[in-house]
Amino acid sequence: MQGLCKFGFYEVFKVAYAGMLDDETAYTYRTFVYLAASASAEFIADIALSPMEAAKVRIQTMPGFASTLREAWPKMVKNEGYGTFYKGLVPLWGRQIPYTMMKFACFERTLELLYQYVVPKPREQCTKGEQLVVTFAAGYIA
Repeated sequence: MQGLCKFGFYEVFKVAYAGMLDDETAYTYRTFVYLAASASAEFIADIALSPMEAAKVRIQTMPGFASTLREAWPKMVKNEGYGTFYKGLVPLWGRQIPYTMMKFACFERTLELLYQYVVPKPREQCTKGEQLVVTFAAGYIA
């Protein structure tokens, strides 16, 4: 769920935030658009991640508590209520949001550099397969 939210909402926010600006400003300040979009997406993604993270931490740090999510989840709800799944949300944001901001900003700028200096033709002239290879390479490098 976190990945779905992170990557999906990043694209939504990137388009939305760029759309709030005129084309020239959006291009000039594109890195800030990437940073804002990724921070917004990760904020939502961590809300989806927090329950799984809480259960994982409980399983790892309390030997004998449970060995599976299916076993841990009902115990956590019974003992502490649903709020227990979000106790670690703020620290999660503190860890994940800066990381995601850098990850997406580095990815986008790496993609630009690959098209500018490595790929022998403009992006628009590349096939979908070629674009996929370049995108994969940018993701790997970033």
